[in-house]
Amino acid sequence: MKMRQIQFDGVGELRQVEREIPPLKDTQVLVKVEACGLCTWERYIYAGTESMPFPFVGGHEIAARVVETGAAVSSEIRVGMPLSVAKWVRCNQCELCRRGYDNHCLGNDKPSDKGYSGPGGFSDYLVCESYEIFPFPEDAPIHYAALAEPVACVTRAVNRLRSVAGDTVVVVGAGLMGLLFLKLLKLRGYKVIVVQRSAARRERAAKMGADLVLDPGAEYWPERVRRETGGMGAASVVYTAGGSAAVNECLDAARIGGDVMLYAPTHEERPPVDLDLVHFKELVLTGAIRHDKESFRQAVRLLGSGQVEFGDLNLSFGSMEHLREEMERADTDREIHRILLRWE
Repeated sequence: MKMRQIQFDGVGELRQVEREIPPLKDTQVLVKVEACGLCTWERYIYAGTESMPFPFVGGHEIAARVVETGAAVSSEIRVGMPLSVAKWVRCNQCELCRRGYDNHCLGNDKPSDKGYSGPGGFSDYLVCESYEIFPFPEDAPIHYAALAEPVACVTRAVNRLRSVAGDTVVVVGAGLMGLLFLKLLKLRGYKVIVVQRSAARRERAAKMGADLVLDPGAEYWPERVRRETGGMGAASVVYTAGGSAAVNECLDAARIGGDVMLYAPTHEERPPVDLDLVHFKELVLTGAIRHDKESFRQAVRLLGSGQVEFGDLNLSFGSMEHLREEMERADTDREIHRILLRWE
């Protein structure tokens, strides 16, 4: 049996290939990919903005169904069961896994024997380790399972904040990830201020429940945040976009002893950051990347229970066979929050 994959052979180069599906090991599960999100990461690799060894098969936001299970896989995992797939090595043996940082598992740095690098979700079939699959409710839309991955990443970041319900949290940027922060923060009882230049994105954030939306081009927003918080500043500020200038504004907007969470890179070689603000205000400047196994479990529960849903986001379906065109569409139509790729 063979699987189809969309493989990047180099910057700006992709093609459809076929590979033999290897025999399942006892702890593995063969799944059929029902939908796979087209993330910015894969687009950056295709464009050469970020590097990965070629050939590369992307796709890490994966909704799937069980096709076959290995002999040692739990009998609770049944053929046809809908799943969300967390395609990330978690060896549970290295120092980072043992310390609770399985999102940095050293197993991901080892050479792959698959013949390509990358998570492999741009495939019609995929072999997964049993710990990578998370059963998804039958009555929930199957394509929502693909969005468990970004929700899990945001969940892990929110889990790292020290704020408590009732505190004010600022989210800088209202793209998909910023809006997911808004959803999860409101669910936990925070007052949320969203900072965003685009009027259309500000309007969407307001409709999705932001307590206040600010245009950074119209005012110096950290001062407005202080006015809204009795002169104190925000308990936490989450940076998702804007570069080093926006990072420094985040530091300025945080209250004494507050948190500033860097969820996204600045993509600057040596970003100038005002560390005196960190010193004098006793701030906790931290970061978050990827998901861990616990945040993924939490994300699947949130989606499966309906506590987080996506009817207010602009999701669009696209063709895996026409991935090049779908990446162009994602680059040009900035109001699409996620293109979910399916095989025709």
